[in-house]
Amino acid sequence: MSEQAAEAVLEDYDETLDELERVAGSLKLVDNPRLAKLGYRRINFKRHRYYFLYRIAGDTAIVDAMYHELQDPDNVMR
Repeated sequence: MSEQAAEAVLEDYDETLDELERVAGSLKLVDNPRLAKLGYRRINFKRHRYYFLYRIAGDTAIVDAMYHELQDPDNVMR
């Protein structure tokens, strides 16, 4: 990955975290029943094929993982 490409992903990462601060509680639980039972939600990056899995504790959004959209979090988060 080139330095320019890496910088673009990092910028998208930062923007996604900023967006998460504004919308964390309004996004739905994930479709995966096991992860939904644990309270996980998903927010997609705007310009790249990544997303955060997060949960809400009180008034705080806790990002537990970042995945590429082709990854299956159910097989990783055991």
